[in-house]
Amino acid sequence: MRLTWLGHSAVLVEVPGLRLLADPLVRRRIGGLVRAQPLPATADRLARHDPPVDVVVLSHLHHDHCDLPSLRALRATTVLAPPKAGGWLRRRGVDGVVEATVGDSTRLGGGVTVTAVHAEHQGRREPRGPSAVAVGHVVDTPDGSIWLAGDTGLHPSFRGLRYATRTGRLDVAVVPVWGWGPTLGPGHLDPRTAARAAVLSGASHAVPVHWGTLHPFGMRRFMASVLTQPGPLFAEALYGTGVRPHVLPVGGHLDL
Repeated sequence: MRLTWLGHSAVLVEVPGLRLLADPLVRRRIGGLVRAQPLPATADRLARHDPPVDVVVLSHLHHDHCDLPSLRALRATTVLAPPKAGGWLRRRGVDGVVEATVGDSTRLGGGVTVTAVHAEHQGRREPRGPSAVAVGHVVDTPDGSIWLAGDTGLHPSFRGLRYATRTGRLDVAVVPVWGWGPTLGPGHLDPRTAARAAVLSGASHAVPVHWGTLHPFGMRRFMASVLTQPGPLFAEALYGTGVRPHVLPVGGHLDL
């Protein structure tokens, strides 16, 4: 199993026979947000279907997690979307949409099962979109299991995530450790609380995401610290917990 971080919350999970992409963002900018680093080559290739993406999982409808041009470019066979998001996505040219509420498990090819799990986050599409629920996902494969947290605050349900796997074990927690601005609002994790979430989940490994990628146009100089520090601070907070952190560069991967 290979996990590749494409920046922000976009994470590619590859196992034999299946390629799954979470919260895809395969463009250089969205609205007033721009990338602090170049688009990784893997993201560019996926947008050109070289290789194609089989499944997309969406945590919620916020613009930085549900980018319509990216979704339309990828043309994934299956798009697992949170409740109340399906009709809205179909009307905007996204095909293959299947809604999955918390607790729903979807069987995919290659022996992979994706279970929607709780996320402590407000998922409404602003300014006038649907009030779709925010979810995370546990991806269980014959070669390992991954929790893709999406966007969330701390929640006690994280203790039970491993029970969404066939082995009762969670191998990797992929958790957000910041955002795209200089401050965080409610329903988010910072490096310290993200480390607590990873420990609660019982995962053996942890990868920080949702940091170091996007910033409002013209604000890069004012965000130097939050573009570079959250990942290392997350790793520092996990010291001595038994969870092994992997701070990946944008475009970097983890093989298990």
